[in-house]
Amino acid sequence: MLNTIIIGCGDIGTHVGQTLQQHHHTITAVVRTLESAAQLTSLGFNPIISDLDRLAPSLPVITDDALIFYFAPPPGSGEHDPRMANFLRSLSASAAQPRRLVYISTTAVYGNSSGDWIDEQTPTHPVNSRGKRRLDAETQLIEYQQQHPIKVTILRVPGIYSANRLPFQQIKAGKPILKQQIAPYSNRIHAIDLSEICIAAALSNPPPLAIYNVSDGNPGSISQYFREVALAFGLQPPPEISWEEAEQQISPAMLSYLSESKRIDNSLIIEKLGISLRYPTLEAGLRQCVEALKHKE
Repeated sequence: MLNTIIIGCGDIGTHVGQTLQQHHHTITAVVRTLESAAQLTSLGFNPIISDLDRLAPSLPVITDDALIFYFAPPPGSGEHDPRMANFLRSLSASAAQPRRLVYISTTAVYGNSSGDWIDEQTPTHPVNSRGKRRLDAETQLIEYQQQHPIKVTILRVPGIYSANRLPFQQIKAGKPILKQQIAPYSNRIHAIDLSEICIAAALSNPPPLAIYNVSDGNPGSISQYFREVALAFGLQPPPEISWEEAEQQISPAMLSYLSESKRIDNSLIIEKLGISLRYPTLEAGLRQCVEALKHKE
């Protein structure tokens, strides 16, 4: 049996774990709560409750053939990721090092490119604390990889959507969106495609340090996304407003997303990881979401 450890096992981690179970991996999931542990136990995972906010969080036994997926988010404020520092402190004390670690970062590390295309050679220049925290985590991982016998893959990921990640609450509340003709570019990936990219990154044999941009390759805008979700589910599309109105009516968190415009080039994951996306367009992804929610009714 192959040993896979998932740090922060939400919906992406669960999909990754269930897929790898079919390939004879034992799945150990590091989570924060008893509730999460109980849910994952029912799926045949081995949960361990640990708090990454502690200076030396407890980790499962690390073997030299282990795969680690690090999906835990950084704290919600500040410009650094102390959770990554705590995790790496415990990992460094392990008797063995895993053969590969896959980390989900964010395309926010690039900052604003005014709508230009972004590839992996584009310099990082985060403009908000969200991007700075993730870049700090990346930097910690890169420095760790340089000092230990471990391969690290960093996936820079944009907005993730799936049947259980859709903005129904905002749409039903009639919250406004920026007018589509002035909305900046944004990028997205379906959660199922992201999960399969994570697995491909873990099972491939790239160099000791690899960085990949992740997206469906078809940039749109957040305004387009909200509108298309509403139409796909028969909801009233959100009202559209100007920039001046948005600054008064839209939350600071959403405004931070709207302050960046970039288009993510996903060619490297297709060329190097052999990825064939199931949902290369928002239209295809939303069709899957509609069907998935029908089956839950």
